[in-house]
Amino acid sequence: MIQLINSLEQTMSSFEIAQITGKQHSHIMRDIRELNKVYEKLHQSKIGQMLKITELPNGAKRKDPYFELTKMQTWDLLTGYNAELRIKVNRRWAELEAKQQYNFPTPKIFNQVKCIHYTGWLLQNGYSIMSGQVRARIKKYPEQFRKTDKGWYMSEAIAEYFLNFKNPQQRIAEMPSVNPQWVPMFSKEELQEMTRK
Repeated sequence: MIQLINSLEQTMSSFEIAQITGKQHSHIMRDIRELNKVYEKLHQSKIGQMLKITELPNGAKRKDPYFELTKMQTWDLLTGYNAELRIKVNRRWAELEAKQQYNFPTPKIFNQVKCIHYTGWLLQNGYSIMSGQVRARIKKYPEQFRKTDKGWYMSEAIAEYFLNFKNPQQRIAEMPSVNPQWVPMFSKEELQEMTRK
């Protein structure tokens, strides 16, 4: 699949949009030119046209015009297309964003426990950061989370637990706390006794 991605701002090429939607590239180009007229009316930045240079077997070069669209420009373009095509392109955007390298804060040590950045871990492992589970995990296991000026951190042990999800209560009780201000309601022995029942 053709992937022409700008390293500064992620973009999708008109070639890729044509391939995903099954529309002819010339029709995509026509629609983008129409969209540019609307952008001009609204004093918005227009979508820039580029050239893809392909060397032919006879030594000549072919120059094919195309556009690079930001995510917002892609949405503007697809709003006029049918729902099935919008869904296909939206899924492709999700793939592109998942591949993007994130630069999250480095792990930290709290209370002699190695901790990793919670939001970074969620994104790297395919979890939604919009889910209600994000806050629910912090509320359910407060001893495993610590808030800092760079966001929430969680122990590496709880991260591994969330990925494996085996024997939850006992494994959580055995993990060292990263938040010394948290006062447990039950001792480790009481928690182990409760999990046996």
